[in-house]
Amino acid sequence: MKLLPRLLTGACVALAGVLHADAIAYRDSVPVANDDDRAVLDAFVGHAVSAATPNEDKIDKVFKEDGVEMLAWIDFKNLNLLNTAYELTGDTQYLDLFKQGMQHYLDRVTVFTDGYRGWSGVTIPPRKPKDNPDKQVEEIQSTFRGIYVLARWVALAKSAPDYAAANEATIKEYLDLCENNLFPKWDARGYWTMLTHAGGVYHGLDYPDSRGVSLSFEKLSIMVEGLLALHDASGKPLYLKRALQIGAWYKSNLIPKDGHYEWMSWVPAGPWDINPDNPEKWKVGWMAPDPNAGWYITAQSIALNLYQRGLLFDDADIDMFVKTATTMCWNGDMENPEFRNVAGETSKWIKGEFFSDQLAPYDQKMSTFGFEGYRAKQALADKDSSWKGGIQRNDYIEAKFLMRPQIDAGTKQPLANVGETFLADDANRAFYERLKTFAVPTNAAPPTSPGMMFADPALAAKAYNE
Repeated sequence: MKLLPRLLTGACVALAGVLHADAIAYRDSVPVANDDDRAVLDAFVGHAVSAATPNEDKIDKVFKEDGVEMLAWIDFKNLNLLNTAYELTGDTQYLDLFKQGMQHYLDRVTVFTDGYRGWSGVTIPPRKPKDNPDKQVEEIQSTFRGIYVLARWVALAKSAPDYAAANEATIKEYLDLCENNLFPKWDARGYWTMLTHAGGVYHGLDYPDSRGVSLSFEKLSIMVEGLLALHDASGKPLYLKRALQIGAWYKSNLIPKDGHYEWMSWVPAGPWDINPDNPEKWKVGWMAPDPNAGWYITAQSIALNLYQRGLLFDDADIDMFVKTATTMCWNGDMENPEFRNVAGETSKWIKGEFFSDQLAPYDQKMSTFGFEGYRAKQALADKDSSWKGGIQRNDYIEAKFLMRPQIDAGTKQPLANVGETFLADDANRAFYERLKTFAVPTNAAPPTSPGMMFADPALAAKAYNE
């Protein structure tokens, strides 16, 4: 059933202001418990609808001034609200609106000298080369965020057979861009390295330098999210294997302490991380737990996204993450919370609310705090903001209204069928069993110098070449 009038291009402006509470029907599985829940959801859907008509001047400013990386943090996340709106309602009009909004970005896709397509623009201001501030770059985080929103749309479109049949050309277009351009280019350009000791890692950011530093776990989480979505959309095991390899690298760097997990924001993976001016130092000058709450939340999502598919992480791991959240990151106060990093530290550099909406359904106290108490009040207060009530609220909306009901009903791994199907293939299972031998948390100290990681220079060369 179509619940809103069909919208022509450009007709969505200010629609959020005319949506009425009784105009939006949510799926029966979405628990709208009270008027506050409905107000938050209705406002969220309004922000989603607005995403279908982005401001052309603002888009141009991203490519020409703000930096193409901002596609990862604002533009594509904004379009993703429409995917979530469809999941909440089952109304395919939101999928239509996604197509409308995404077209503005597809019109800006360029072809690079190596034949691959994608988005290019200037770097973010802190990275602009002084001698070439208009230098055009492609940014790996934006690429994989693009993969995520496009592939998520495809998977959702395919879940509605009649809609999929009517949109066969769009499905083919999106998958072609993802599978033949956005994903393979980074392998071809040398940004991906298999690790003989623990899975694999992407390295390099928005410069054409395949030997850039290994990405932090927060950034790698964007790759995992995109790869899992592309697997959901295509069914091809390559993408799930790649996500598992990153997951193995993350898990192998978890540090068990007193029943909880700690981890460093960034850990070197190979000789490309060595400072070329000082072989005894890494390129990154510090190694510490995530100082930013958003980094902590997204890094941890690597584990949660794989666990929910029944892969690589198990119930014991979730218990460890919950213990980290409830004994280290949050003081447990339901009204006056205080937050710290995974090591229980606080300082002027440690900022934000170290609380994961995605993890919260696995612990009753976290769930109450996150979805009925303090954070529910935040969601209501912020509902009219397109940033706080839209882009920043998406994870909360997904966790509270889409994932939590399944977990509360006893389905702790709602996507376990994905893992079961993958492991039913003998070759996939053999790959997985070997990978699991590397995906083991360790009490070993992070390698603060290359000498700690590569006692034998030949080993460093071998690790890089393989």
